[in-house]
Amino acid sequence: MFNDTICAPASAPVNSSLAIIRISGSKSYGTAYSFFSPKEKIKHRFAAYGSIRDGDEIIDDVILIYYKSPSSFTGEDMVEIFCHGNHLIAGRILRLLYKHEIRIAEPGEFSKRAFLNGKMDLTEAEAINALINARSDWEIKASINQMHGSLRAIIDKLRNDVIMLKGDIEAGIDFSDQDIEFVSNTESLNIVSDILDSLIELQRRCNIGNRTARGIDVVLAGRPNVGKSSLLNLILNEERAIVSHIPGTTRDLIRESIQIGGVRVNLTDTAGLCIPGDDIEKIGVELSRKNIDKASLVLMVVDASCGITDEDRDIISMLREKNVIYALNKIDLTGDKWKDIIKSEELSLVPISAKFGTGFKELENKIASVIAGEFVDINGSFLVDERIISIIDGSIEIAQRVVELLKLKEPCEIITFELDELISRLSDITGEITTEDVLGSIFSRFCIGK
Repeated sequence: MFNDTICAPASAPVNSSLAIIRISGSKSYGTAYSFFSPKEKIKHRFAAYGSIRDGDEIIDDVILIYYKSPSSFTGEDMVEIFCHGNHLIAGRILRLLYKHEIRIAEPGEFSKRAFLNGKMDLTEAEAINALINARSDWEIKASINQMHGSLRAIIDKLRNDVIMLKGDIEAGIDFSDQDIEFVSNTESLNIVSDILDSLIELQRRCNIGNRTARGIDVVLAGRPNVGKSSLLNLILNEERAIVSHIPGTTRDLIRESIQIGGVRVNLTDTAGLCIPGDDIEKIGVELSRKNIDKASLVLMVVDASCGITDEDRDIISMLREKNVIYALNKIDLTGDKWKDIIKSEELSLVPISAKFGTGFKELENKIASVIAGEFVDINGSFLVDERIISIIDGSIEIAQRVVELLKLKEPCEIITFELDELISRLSDITGEITTEDVLGSIFSRFCIGK
């Protein structure tokens, strides 16, 4: 399919123990044979140790692996060179490849060739990019599952169901003069309704996945000087926020991302909720309230040395519609009196000392538990881009139209036309039907060398 051969570094351009250079195309083997020694070691899927030479000069001692088409990532002849990780060495090897009329690859061109050569579909290709950019264990797991066909399997089943229904309806049209019914209107309606339900469920799982990938918004809230900033520093394991015994130290929002329970969490420390003493503090309190309103989860901090005050109860009342975890901080200052607070309150309080880290693991487990409870289908969700989301949305609209057409018992020719459009839409997801513009948009987001 491609007449030219491409190359690119597949590792970062920094000094490291190893660097990787990839070559793909018809000239891969011949070029490697021309500069690698000993040449007889170059075999399919064999890690050959030797030297790369530019004339009589040794550039580096390397490991070279040759992959014969079609048994490679791209489906073409491929070579991967593992050299020492000095970017000057990698640069010399690349310049040697340029001399052999091998050009530098465009972003995502290796993956694009793999797709065009039938080594993967678009759902798997896009999962590769998601894996490279993943920021949490869950994103890595979801990306790997999609690379192994979890999303494709669902799309293939839906598409096959539509194709079979369309075939049965068309057969009925062909044999209409013989009064043979391959599938009844009622059966067709049941099948399309099931397809519609599956598409809506897929849409929901994609939306959950995308929301989770952006991170769960967790806001620290409470009165001034209850230890919110100390708790933020404890969770982040760094001195991110200024901590002082003076109330109202935090006046602006402090945002950081961290992984809790395998999921990315966007943690925000806010100004203490109180009657503001000046205009700056007033702005801080207003920002706090806005962020609390938008948060998926609020972590309210209470000062154990003061007990639960009237001000605390006002805040608790304000949060009654929110998903809240209550942390009873500063238990190191109270002896065993914090236990009496927990017994006397109906709230589920998690006792901690942000200063010494006491109870932190229990609090972290509580946060992870609440997140898992709110996103109960997280392990069955997908990471997809706007392209796939829009195709699923459009597919749902078509399926809804078909349901209405069947209810009205419209002519079969109209129904099969809509089903054909639905087949085309589902094929767009995996790339069975696609355009060069779409491919360019997808693969241009990849890094060079992938």
